[in-house]
Amino acid sequence: MRFRFILIGCLLVTATCSAWAQQDLVNVRDCGAKGDGKADDAQAFFDAVAQGKQAGKHVYVPRGVYRLSRTIELENIGITGPPVGAWSADVDALPQIVPAQATGPVFHMLAGGSLRGLDISYAPGLPEERPPTVLVSGIGVNISNCRIRYPWDAILTDGVNNVGRLNIENVFIVSPLNVGVRVTGTWDVPTLRNIEVWNAGPVPRGLEKGIGFLLGKNDLIRVTDCFAFAMQRGFLIEDKIPGCKIEGGTWGLLTGCGTDFCGYGIEVRGEDTVSIAGGTFWDHAESLVVAGKGARVRVSAAELKSNGAPALSIQGGDQTVIQGCSILRPMEQFKAPAVSFTGGNLVLTGNHIEARGPGIQVGPGAAGGVISNNFITTGAFPAVVQTGAPSKLLRLEGNVEEDAAGK
Repeated sequence: MRFRFILIGCLLVTATCSAWAQQDLVNVRDCGAKGDGKADDAQAFFDAVAQGKQAGKHVYVPRGVYRLSRTIELENIGITGPPVGAWSADVDALPQIVPAQATGPVFHMLAGGSLRGLDISYAPGLPEERPPTVLVSGIGVNISNCRIRYPWDAILTDGVNNVGRLNIENVFIVSPLNVGVRVTGTWDVPTLRNIEVWNAGPVPRGLEKGIGFLLGKNDLIRVTDCFAFAMQRGFLIEDKIPGCKIEGGTWGLLTGCGTDFCGYGIEVRGEDTVSIAGGTFWDHAESLVVAGKGARVRVSAAELKSNGAPALSIQGGDQTVIQGCSILRPMEQFKAPAVSFTGGNLVLTGNHIEARGPGIQVGPGAAGGVISNNFITTGAFPAVVQTGAPSKLLRLEGNVEEDAAGK
């Protein structure tokens, strides 16, 4: 009786999955898609989307390899692969989309469009500049559990339309040649969660270009558990993005994010208000740069670690607060300070600062602030160096300095 019960349970689960795939969704195979990697399946996708809209259903893509020669527009409808697909694995567990067009994006997301559970892979070695893989032009777009390999730009908002309530999560982007994710023009609480932009593999390229996450005009954007590897810049936040009509600053949060092996970790160029909580940023040059006039940046409980340049570079900004962080510049062959403060206002307190050069270097352009109660280790170098006439609004007090002998 037990065996019979288990068998019945399996049959029920199978029937339920079959009903999910066949009754609630329009299958692209039923609309003529071959999925053999050779045939052009664009028309079958068009027909499935049209049929789904008419029937009030979404579109299902079973495992296979689908060549698409035209852009698929999704408005108030979604396309999904199997819900059990391994989105980030180095095996082809998801249904694969092979772009065969060069004049437009693979998917154009309009209001209420959804994309889930697909692997979109270009052939390595294609001409570099080409349209983005996914272009977002409407509100309420959802992109999740996808892998995108070897794009020029992976996911871009168009920079023209309001794309509020945007949700992008669980996305693995491999070796983008230009931008992994660009988000601008959101007026309503967008979310980026668990997105990895990984520049490695069969597309060899140095760190002279490439941006993991490019943020423009956003209202309360929430960026959580996002990671960039071996890009020139991990996170770039600026008011004016070339090619985008929408301009303005980002107001938002970065929580538990990170960079590794990037040229720069986070760079704030605009009049942005950003709170950064936690995360590890290990980079070749600066881990955090604040340069935007009027920028307000708050960082807590993060690790900022740089090889050959200051881990923290404050060049401007109305308000920068760094508290409870590890600020490290450990490589002995470089003599840059751990912290470079050359402009704007800075509150630097309660941090562990370690360098193989000066701990903190304050330039004549530093407007003012407080540097206090930090634990600073520099070996034979001074803990704090001031060049030029110090600002009357700058206070240094209560810092603990440890020399090479640990005294």
